[in-house]
Amino acid sequence: MTLQRSVSALVLGLCLSTGGLHAQTSPRIVWSVPTPSGLANSIVGVGWSPAGGRIAVGSTDRWLRARAASNGALQWSTLQTPIGSGTADQAIFSTDGAMIAAHNSGQGWTWRVHRAADGVFVGKLVGTLQANGVVVFAPDAQLAAFTGDGGFDHWSVASFSTLSLAGTGYQKISTNWVFSPDNALQASASQGTITIRRRSDGAVVQLISGGNVRGTTPMQFSPDSMTLAAYARTPNETTLFRVSDGMVLRRFTNPTANEDVSFVRFSPSGTRLVTTGYQPFETPEGFDQRGIIRFWRVSDGSLRHSFATGTGLGVTSPVAWNPAFTRFAFGTYEGSTVVATVPSP
Repeated sequence: MTLQRSVSALVLGLCLSTGGLHAQTSPRIVWSVPTPSGLANSIVGVGWSPAGGRIAVGSTDRWLRARAASNGALQWSTLQTPIGSGTADQAIFSTDGAMIAAHNSGQGWTWRVHRAADGVFVGKLVGTLQANGVVVFAPDAQLAAFTGDGGFDHWSVASFSTLSLAGTGYQKISTNWVFSPDNALQASASQGTITIRRRSDGAVVQLISGGNVRGTTPMQFSPDSMTLAAYARTPNETTLFRVSDGMVLRRFTNPTANEDVSFVRFSPSGTRLVTTGYQPFETPEGFDQRGIIRFWRVSDGSLRHSFATGTGLGVTSPVAWNPAFTRFAFGTYEGSTVVATVPSP
């Protein structure tokens, strides 16, 4: 995501009059904390422990941090190695909340795994693209020894995403993958086409025209694995596809043409869709921008809430839910981690 700074002050608040949209323009923020070092960075990976009490965040300065979900208090920090490993862009809890897997943008399909209680490094998860097009994940020897499991049983594959880049410069081609919660399917997006494969044998289930022609496509399977939501800059909307036949079920069109979506997430029940990103706007001094979080109702595609206060210059992470679905966490371009109350449907 390209973010443009402006010398003008950030305008806080956004007044929209879209049909069906609640008047609220700010989430009910429970707590917001800046990066401890105060150095420039953005929060790009956010995870909420299934045990409920801990949040993990990854940032562009390579740090993985754990915070108390109740008040944001810092529990531990660990700098991802080696130097040059890139942005810590994913922070994923194991299904029991005992481990956190951190992905770094410069480390290919490798996740460094830490003990959630204290941040101690316990091994790695490694992703591999097989000849049949299926992405598989496996622990290295150190992690297998730590967990006593040589497989992937401690993790939900739907929490992971992978990216491959081919070529250079303007000719660079991006392909990104996401995975269904039931582990039966995977979707890859590249150059305006989404390919859905069966993970058991690599068979292509659907070829769908959708997603971004250039760059990555924000997308996610629904919790029941029956649909896939994917965003495209042109025509600046998120589309809900039915997996079985590729049919378009719903379109979630952004109210302003120049905003950009970085992440798409479903609520745990699948009844809501949340998009995060940023929205440029004009001021008397020139152009500026603000982070934007939009809550959509899946049943009819209506926009229910748009939040643009407390969201910084951009919301640079996906949202993460607490187990009770009463609060959500997100990160900003300036490096703040924020927890807010889930709004009404």
